[in-house]
Amino acid sequence: MRTSRTKPMADKPPRSPSHAETEQGRFAELALRHSLEAVLVTDVKNRVLWANAGFERMFGHSPKGILGREVSGLLDGPETDPAARAELRRAMENRATVTVEIVHYRADGTRIWVEKTLTPIFDEGGRHISNMSIARDISRRRRLEDHTQSLMADEELRQGERKLLSQVSEWLYSAKSMGELLMVVSKSLETLLPEAEGQLFIYANSRDMLDLRAKWGGAGGPDHIEADECWSLRRGRAYAFGGRAIEFPCAHVTCQDTPYFCLPVIAQGDTIGLLHLAFTGLDPISTGKGHVKELLDRRWELALLCAEQISLAVANVQLRQELLDQSVRDPLTGLWNRRWFLDAALKEMKRAGRTGSDVSLVSLDVDHFKRFNDHHGHDAGDIVLREVGALMRQLMPHPLAPCRLGGEEFVILCPGLTHDETLARAESFREAVAALEVPYAQGMLPAISISAGVVSLSDGISHVEDMLKSADQALYAAKAAGRNRVVSAHALPRGGANG
Repeated sequence: MRTSRTKPMADKPPRSPSHAETEQGRFAELALRHSLEAVLVTDVKNRVLWANAGFERMFGHSPKGILGREVSGLLDGPETDPAARAELRRAMENRATVTVEIVHYRADGTRIWVEKTLTPIFDEGGRHISNMSIARDISRRRRLEDHTQSLMADEELRQGERKLLSQVSEWLYSAKSMGELLMVVSKSLETLLPEAEGQLFIYANSRDMLDLRAKWGGAGGPDHIEADECWSLRRGRAYAFGGRAIEFPCAHVTCQDTPYFCLPVIAQGDTIGLLHLAFTGLDPISTGKGHVKELLDRRWELALLCAEQISLAVANVQLRQELLDQSVRDPLTGLWNRRWFLDAALKEMKRAGRTGSDVSLVSLDVDHFKRFNDHHGHDAGDIVLREVGALMRQLMPHPLAPCRLGGEEFVILCPGLTHDETLARAESFREAVAALEVPYAQGMLPAISISAGVVSLSDGISHVEDMLKSADQALYAAKAAGRNRVVSAHALPRGGANG
């Protein structure tokens, strides 16, 4: 029997790629070579297997020089977001595609923002064999986004500042007195400009010196300055020191390395004061002049607005005070007038009723005043009234309140003084008036004297008019007894007074 062996068939030789496939491969290689994006292929342990030319252009690493290296140590740095890095790691573990924005670092150490897409690669059998990442440079876009966010944050800050400034303006314009205004300025600017210590100086009446009227934020420095010590007042405009190439410190500044603003306070066209803001926490040497200048530039506009609002508020308070003075001050003597007296006396009587404190009243007038007018003219009479009024202001300081009711009639409201204390004050004033020597024309006016009556609040008096009537009755008794004397309402007969 013949047997035959079947010759085994030889393996088929590999098929040569077609022309179309060759062209496709060439185009793919060209696309990878000229792509602006960085393409990197790593193994499942995240070690470099291959990189295109775009990777070298973007990160500065030669593809041959990084083969086998761990990618995280190659591209990551101090500002690489751990959360983005963890997201990439989870995607590799789960064999999933993910896109993140992350900070990487070039070979020279410079940082670069990239949009990175990580994709797993599987072989024909579905086995995970590698990962491919494609990185696109988004640094310019991120800079634009950061700039936009910075502008939005600045605008939000400015809106907040404008809102605060609006609230501050409302409080400033509501201030009835300079004391209230200074309190509002101190608290408001400490909130609006927390980085700055502040001082507000106001010109003294002599106009040769500025007095410190308010300070905040721990500000130190002098209590008085001269106008020529400040560049702002000398040049007539706001002055910023710190961060400029050519600048000179003001003589009134104690720490001449500290950046500061000097801003004139102008009311009704006249410079009446100075707002000084010192940024003591900013040191140009340690902080850097660029940073200092940037912060000062941001605060400059707000400081100017604050100075403007303070100027308007000061003008408002001064005008209000002038109008008030005109309505409650006697124009000849500068003393309080009848209107003010009636209101103040009522308040003091009510306070005394609540607290049990003392209130007394002196009623006085100039003896034989008509003779001064008849013999020497009304000018002489006015001089006598002014001299008596000036002596009152000198010898009857606050809380005592000297007032002129009209003509030669005066009263002194004495809150807090007992009856005996008020009698002693009135007697001292009578003696001082008797010692007055008043020059007039080429000689001296005759001696001046006063008569006075004193009354104190008691159960028998419940109205200002009653108290004034009792004091007047005591005054009439002094005149009837020969003038130039002080009489207590308590010394009058029961029917003569209610005190």
